[in-house]
Amino acid sequence: MAHVREVARASGKAFEVRWVSNGRHSQRTFTVRRDADRFALKVENEIAEGNSTEPLVKNSKTCREVAEASIAASAKNLKTSTASGYDSAYRVHIYPKFGARRVSTITSLEVEQWLAGMQAKISERTGRPLTSATVRGTMIALSKVFGYALKHRLIAVNPSDAVDMPKKASAAPMFLEAWQVEKLATELDRFAPYGLMVRFAAYSGLRAGELAALRIRDINFLRKHVEVRRTVKRSKGGGWQFGTPKTARSSRDVPLRRELLDDVRDYLEAHPHRNDPDAALWPGRLQGGHGESKSALDFDRQFDIGSLYKHYFLPASKRIGLTGLKWHSLRHTYASLTAGAGIDIYKVSRWMGHSNVAVTDGVYTHLFNSDHSSDMERFDALVMSQMSTRTISN
Repeated sequence: MAHVREVARASGKAFEVRWVSNGRHSQRTFTVRRDADRFALKVENEIAEGNSTEPLVKNSKTCREVAEASIAASAKNLKTSTASGYDSAYRVHIYPKFGARRVSTITSLEVEQWLAGMQAKISERTGRPLTSATVRGTMIALSKVFGYALKHRLIAVNPSDAVDMPKKASAAPMFLEAWQVEKLATELDRFAPYGLMVRFAAYSGLRAGELAALRIRDINFLRKHVEVRRTVKRSKGGGWQFGTPKTARSSRDVPLRRELLDDVRDYLEAHPHRNDPDAALWPGRLQGGHGESKSALDFDRQFDIGSLYKHYFLPASKRIGLTGLKWHSLRHTYASLTAGAGIDIYKVSRWMGHSNVAVTDGVYTHLFNSDHSSDMERFDALVMSQMSTRTISN
């Protein structure tokens, strides 16, 4: 129930509306009794319908306060990179528009208009429109705020529910054939070990960060696989940030071709830290220098796949006529080659570290099971066998 009481103020009489909702005491003050009575009735209607009365409180939480509370509540379950992404989305795109607003006053129309502005916005850093991934990620971050507010009954409805989530545009994946992989790797063999790294990426399907984080002990010659247990990326401060792979299923063992294992074994024989299982598998490069020392290999420096891609991979791919090739194309190539070899999609999904087989099927559905003749032959054989057995028994 909401109660109205008259109180004395220096400026004259005032009327306080007090009520309790979800164990919390709240109040609003009015200068006119009629306004107080109307508001009290509104409070009682909200309580009767099971709605939160937080939106009716004059000093309800701001969008920024709710966002910070949401991140703090989920911090232990968020990867460092994910938390950093949320922080960037809030700071750059959400707080300037909604940060100081009371979360209970933000409408779905305002969110829809803000989203349209995001989709038309030009990035100050690149001079180009924001990517679909950035827009979608920012919308997800804002929806997280409203979801947290709704969960704790700070708002009655989630305004983002009425707004269509922007789709993430994705270019058609580019695949290489084995001879193209070898041609590219051969072109990079003069910048060893980059040729080997191209072969490794194309024949293991590891993500860039997983490949860059490998240690010598991760190559298991006895079981003939690579053990993927960590990933690495650049941090905001310019250093390196190690973490666990993308999903729970991304910590995995990936079988390797015998020829690739032989190449890695030969490579390790010349590795200066080959007797240290915790040493990085791939070398970084020195910065600067002159002559032969310029950008020389440094096995004590973290390998930077971005530098490899920009200064070696792209020029090499253009020299052999593979325009538009991305490093991630090597991961797509792995999926294509395994599908062409007839390897079951469930195995490929596990080896690629996808969260579930639906992800693999969604991206590479056209690669698998294109020829069902052998499947139908086995199906026909089973049907005929059971029919024959039934005939004989009768």
